[in-house]
Amino acid sequence: MSTAGRSSKLLIGPGDDAAGWVPAAPTVLVSTDTLVEGVDFEKARQSPYEVGLKAWGSSASDLAAMGGEVEFGLVAAVLPPETALAAVEAIQLGLVEAAARDGASIAGGDISAANGPLVLTVTVLGSVPDGRPVTISGGGEGDVLLLTGELGAAAATLEGWRQGDPAVPAGWRSRLVAPTARIAEGRALRRAGATAMTDLSDGLLLDAARIAAASGAAVELWADCLPFAAGLRERFGDGSVQLAVAGGEDYELLASLPTEAVDRVLQEWPPGLAPLRRVGRLGPGGGVRLLESEGGLELRVGGRLGYQHY
Repeated sequence: MSTAGRSSKLLIGPGDDAAGWVPAAPTVLVSTDTLVEGVDFEKARQSPYEVGLKAWGSSASDLAAMGGEVEFGLVAAVLPPETALAAVEAIQLGLVEAAARDGASIAGGDISAANGPLVLTVTVLGSVPDGRPVTISGGGEGDVLLLTGELGAAAATLEGWRQGDPAVPAGWRSRLVAPTARIAEGRALRRAGATAMTDLSDGLLLDAARIAAASGAAVELWADCLPFAAGLRERFGDGSVQLAVAGGEDYELLASLPTEAVDRVLQEWPPGLAPLRRVGRLGPGGGVRLLESEGGLELRVGGRLGYQHY
């Protein structure tokens, strides 16, 4: 698997025993993510090409959450023996094109055949130009929480499929099967002074709780400020809140910034990036609370708070 990347730092590419890479920044970032058929995707509802797109986007999102640049990827695929060559090539194309969209390239990988589900693991490598990535542990009391994009489209797609709805909006479906990593948004938030940041892979409440625990603070979220996917409330009514805050697979970025920086960041936010909104605050204590509005009553969300494999 290969493509021509924008960087000249890949000295040894696919075809050798290992890739050779010379990082251009003092801090190197590495992350890996695995997609498993039947758990993370359904072959009956997603094309092989879309599986490749999702495998890259979900992995690259982790580097976006640290304000980093994605430069290369390594791919390990475990395929059922009956997998058609055309399907393998389509997965590869999805990976290559998604990587190229983020200014990256596929540096190599491995393929194995085994009975069982299709498993695709993507390891992404990148860097932070100034050597200071944003972690989840730097938030402080009083910091304001900002969120990119919108919530609930991926979860609404899954719920629509479960209900046998054949008319899931294309915009919702694309957020599930071909998520876009918010690379440019992550860089912009890091440059703006983000103190903590994470991507929303497992759901807003669960991922916000990780910022709270790592930063030693409490998270307060304001329901009236949350950006729901278009049509979500109309389709699911009261159930839309659960989908938006706990459904997962949004791959948006949640970042904390000092109060004094927020107005400037919102005013100067580039129009070409995903919209940015103020959605909450860090305070004393611990845990996560969802309020009707800033200073309003607490809302109780039934069911699970997000997706957890274990």
